Amino acid sequence: MSIRKIAQLAGVSTTTVSRVLNNHPYVTDDKREKVLSVMAEIDYVPNKNAINLSNGQSGVIGVVVPYTRNSCYDQLIESILEEATKNHKKVMLLPTYFDKKLEKEYYTLLRDKTVDGIIVSSKTHDDQFLKELNQFGSIITTEKTKVEDIISVYPDRVKIYHIIFKYITTLISFDSLFITVTRPKEQSFSTEIKMNLFQEYFPFKKVEKSFISGISTYNDAYLLGKQLFKSNKSPIIYSNGDEVAAGFYQAATELGLKNRKDYYLIGEDNQLFSQMLSIDTVDFQLKTVGKTAVKKLLSSSNENSIIDAEFIKRGINY
Repeated sequence: MSIRKIAQLAGVSTTTVSRVLNNHPYVTDDKREKVLSVMAEIDYVPNKNAINLSNGQSGVIGVVVPYTRNSCYDQLIESILEEATKNHKKVMLLPTYFDKKLEKEYYTLLRDKTVDGIIVSSKTHDDQFLKELNQFGSIITTEKTKVEDIISVYPDRVKIYHIIFKYITTLISFDSLFITVTRPKEQSFSTEIKMNLFQEYFPFKKVEKSFISGISTYNDAYLLGKQLFKSNKSPIIYSNGDEVAAGFYQAATELGLKNRKDYYLIGEDNQLFSQMLSIDTVDFQLKTVGKTAVKKLLSSSNENSIIDAEFIKRGINY
């Protein structure tokens, strides 16, 4: 049934019905009661999409993630869901699997007002592309960008990488150094930052030999670990995630090797894996990042937020 019919039955204007549906304050109590009474009598269910469209808001936040089955993104998504729910907003997860075309299709949701704003956790498109989309609604990234117009909430990776690489230079009883990343620097600004600082601390090591891209799962690391531990004595492995670190740990254990004695392992994300296996890790404070991103999106803030990360050393060195 249309709001025009409801207006006729209630003896009010269609404008009054619209204001009641939108919870507008400028409606007298008696008219509001008449409209609500008619709606209850005919069991009218308002079209939320139409109401949101008339308000210019959908009540939905889009969250672009590369994939959902990952301990790192689990923390971020959980915190976004929690903060969005507190603010009576729904969340639409938009996994890209690093498919550039699919990611571009997701961004049309902002232009079409299907979502009120988008939180981008990881992207394949360049920062300039996001800047152009900004005219259609709020965009917040959880990675540092190269464009000032894009608001970001991100861990201070530069600071924490300085701390980690400086610490690695003290591990003189270990030889080769390997660093795993999900994507190469051409596709990831975080990888670019990590590589630049690596060269600063280890000018005599070759980046192409130390960095290994395309590693993102336990199984990836397990298979790679079988190769690395057999061909390298006393390696240091700085992995891109505790789940990845656990794969290296398992491969080493099957070869009879002990962490901090035969090799040195560092993870990221401060997950249960590193707690159980006593692996050093980096806490990027992703729960804080997620909550802050939602708050900024809803408040239309135009300032970046840089969150301090923490290097957590577990156990005692041999």
